[in-house]
Amino acid sequence: MRLAGTARRRAAVVGAGAMGSMAAWQLAERGLEVHAFDRWGVPHHRGASGGQSRRFAVISMADPDLPPLVLRAERLWRRLEEATGRRLLEQTGGLILGPAGSTSVRQAVSSCETWGLAHRILDPHEVRRRFPQHAVDDGDIAVHDSATGFLRPEPAILAAIEQAATLGATVRHDTEVLAIDVRSGTVGLTYRTGADRPRSETFDAVVLAPGAWAATLLPDGLREAIGVAGLTARRLAQTWFVPDDLSLYGAERFPVFERVAMPDGASIYGFPTLDGATVKIGVKSRPHPELADPARPDPHLSADHLAEIRDVVGRCLPRLNPRPVQTSVHVESYTGDGRPVVGLLPGAAHVAVAVGFSGGGFKYAPAIGEALGDLLADGVTEARIRQFAPGRSAMV
Repeated sequence: MRLAGTARRRAAVVGAGAMGSMAAWQLAERGLEVHAFDRWGVPHHRGASGGQSRRFAVISMADPDLPPLVLRAERLWRRLEEATGRRLLEQTGGLILGPAGSTSVRQAVSSCETWGLAHRILDPHEVRRRFPQHAVDDGDIAVHDSATGFLRPEPAILAAIEQAATLGATVRHDTEVLAIDVRSGTVGLTYRTGADRPRSETFDAVVLAPGAWAATLLPDGLREAIGVAGLTARRLAQTWFVPDDLSLYGAERFPVFERVAMPDGASIYGFPTLDGATVKIGVKSRPHPELADPARPDPHLSADHLAEIRDVVGRCLPRLNPRPVQTSVHVESYTGDGRPVVGLLPGAAHVAVAVGFSGGGFKYAPAIGEALGDLLADGVTEARIRQFAPGRSAMV
């Protein structure tokens, strides 16, 4: 859709990962002249969106206002699939496992009831019968729904940036933004492609979506304007395991799951086999470590960390060999309150921000891109993102 009066406006998108690629697509669809900059190219393995799969779930255990945004994203995922011919979202059904009285499980049930999400509560006997891959205690239950599934992150980002390019966007691969100068009504960017000399260019609007690089790229004035303390880059690890019987781990028998409120504070999530050989499991047994330089995360997991992962996987999923056969490391930006920063910069209606998704934003990335497109084209959006507003620490 090309909006009157916006065709000649020039918009830069800094960072073409999950949020930036979706914003580039949506801005190009609205008729803006879009220039997307990414230091590593699109797609790449260095950011938060690598590793074969990302969980898609409408149910929310943390933010009661999130389901409408995810439902909006679901429609956009399907539209992007139709436009590009790529399969991006597989809805396998899902499980949330944990003690019946735990806060996380109760909030999951409340989320379903509040938003009218179809679900079933399974007692431990039914979980053992239907999903013998999981070891559950007598006090555990499962919330089972049919809408949960997984996204393919690398093809998804590529699909969005391809669609943006089809609509006229310019994609600046391997181009590092060196400086951002927010002025009254315009934004200046200084950037360098490969070994070329730095160049400067002026744009009418900008989307700042640099992922983990937000902590080091954004100048102090912008960080202060965002107004959320504790914006940091952190390292996340993903691991793959070999099952004793692969037939138990296809999507029809082993839906996407998340196990919460374990007695030792650990949590675990996982996916059906996608490669026909291994099963991807994510284990959080310790806080994700902060990174001084997100471009240089340590790619290795320590012996102690691997031992913790083996212990959790051995207890929760006893039919997997608990020694991972593959690991990958990714970087993400986190905020102090765990909520992302999305919206227009206070006092600068030509500057939109999308950072700090704290490991949980991929599922609703198209809805964020749509909201940013709305805001920069029209100044308003119907998307429910007020709780993510820049400067919200000062809001009453």
